[in-house]
Amino acid sequence: MDEHKNTLGMILLVVILLTFIIGGYFAMKYLTQEKKVENESSKPTEVKKDLRLDKSKDYIYYDNEEEVIASQEIEFKDVHFNLESMQEVNGRLKSEMDSIRKSIKYTKDVSDIPEDVETNEEGIYSLEFREYNDFFSPDYISLLVMDYTYDIVNGPNPTSIESYVVEKATGRRILGDELLKNYNLTMDEVKTKVQKRVSDTQTLDNDIDVEGTMNNFNIFALYINKLGDLEITFVVKSSAGNYNDSIVLND
Repeated sequence: MDEHKNTLGMILLVVILLTFIIGGYFAMKYLTQEKKVENESSKPTEVKKDLRLDKSKDYIYYDNEEEVIASQEIEFKDVHFNLESMQEVNGRLKSEMDSIRKSIKYTKDVSDIPEDVETNEEGIYSLEFREYNDFFSPDYISLLVMDYTYDIVNGPNPTSIESYVVEKATGRRILGDELLKNYNLTMDEVKTKVQKRVSDTQTLDNDIDVEGTMNNFNIFALYINKLGDLEITFVVKSSAGNYNDSIVLND
């Protein structure tokens, strides 16, 4: 009888030990198994379509660069949108730049130059020139085009400003009215902000014509800067010479 009890005890002990061993094995396997965590990083990210025609170039690029007047940092260059939707604009910008390149007038061809005027090493009396600023925000591409006249008597003078804002996802150009609507602004609010800027600057420069600037507020351009803010560049009238200024509008 005692022998039978000992046998049953041994069997029970083996069963208990096997239970612990097998249970422990599966418990460790469960605890050490890598769990699938559903979080933001595991979700597939949306891949935005790249509409660039030439993937080796940026959305806006330049070529045919030529230094014209070194002392004034004036140069000529062609600008290109790397998008199918903007090819017509590229053609117009190229045509305008071709005309600007032909605008140079040399001092040797001018007879009535004042004696006290400082000339330049290139011997240029006057010309038209253009400056570009480009901005790449996450959703938009903006190009700011600023035109000037220059002569050795009066220096540079801004004549026009134009902007091109393009939606990256579609290649569609966004015009001024839509930009204002997207940022919940009206033109009257824009003028108020510009007038404050000009008036605040007037305290530092008594040559600024605040009234003249606002009465003829028609040379300006709206665009989206690299931070995604709506910005405006505009001409300030001054007795010391007109110039361009810029402010962010959605502050």
